[in-house]
Amino acid sequence: MIDRKGYEQMQIPKELDEVVQEAINEGLTRRRKHGALFILKRTGSIAAVLMLCLVTMLNVSPVFASAACELPVVGGLCRVFVFREYHAQDEIKYIDARIPQIENTGKTELETRVNLEIQKAISVCLAESETRAKDYYDAFLLTGGNPEEFVPLGITVDYEIKHISPQYVSFLVLQYETAFSAYNHYFYYNLDLNSGRSITLQDWFGNDYRRIVADSIEKTIMGWSEEQRSMLWDDLSVIDLISENTDFYLDQDGRVVVVIGQYEAAYGAAGRLEFIIE
Repeated sequence: MIDRKGYEQMQIPKELDEVVQEAINEGLTRRRKHGALFILKRTGSIAAVLMLCLVTMLNVSPVFASAACELPVVGGLCRVFVFREYHAQDEIKYIDARIPQIENTGKTELETRVNLEIQKAISVCLAESETRAKDYYDAFLLTGGNPEEFVPLGITVDYEIKHISPQYVSFLVLQYETAFSAYNHYFYYNLDLNSGRSITLQDWFGNDYRRIVADSIEKTIMGWSEEQRSMLWDDLSVIDLISENTDFYLDQDGRVVVVIGQYEAAYGAAGRLEFIIE
């Protein structure tokens, strides 16, 4: 539940707009056809500049102070913790944000890359959400709405740790809106701490990963009720849904869970579908 206490006294730091604008100017392209963003995976001078901006935001704005809710991880090798936590509200929107960061992986390049990807992705998502909130507010007024009756657009940023062990870390960063679910974003991070690389389905299952994953999903669907199966598209081809860009995570038992986005395999009411791959 979002706690809105004290929002009226909070303002979004102007430094956020500067970082958001810089991210937008780099020309991030759409990550997938359903609207998720493809995150640029470059380090070097760009990473240094952006990380400096983020550190500056921490120093100049108490609202962006680091939260004290760290999560220790197996063996003390890696931590996924709240790097930024802030809350803000104005007449058109309110924001609840918990933005994570990883550290102590023993792989400096991995940490830099992943942490930068998270910061850039969320910055762009927030910029787009703020634009939608303003357009929504303007449309409300143009259609005769009373400004005092306008319900601000809720924007939430959070994360979930799916799996953590001495070798693998799997977590999800999500951003969603109260009024426009079609613009929700989900970013999955599956990391091999030994190699310092992100894990792909092909890494896990081999070159025949598309067939292996599709067969498992089809077997699961066969066990569904008739009502559940009726939600799927009539011309659904499961194997065509599986690619190197397919979302997945590792669950607590270390099993791969493939995530099929809303509308990709079924009517919108079915939501996002998750399949444990045996």
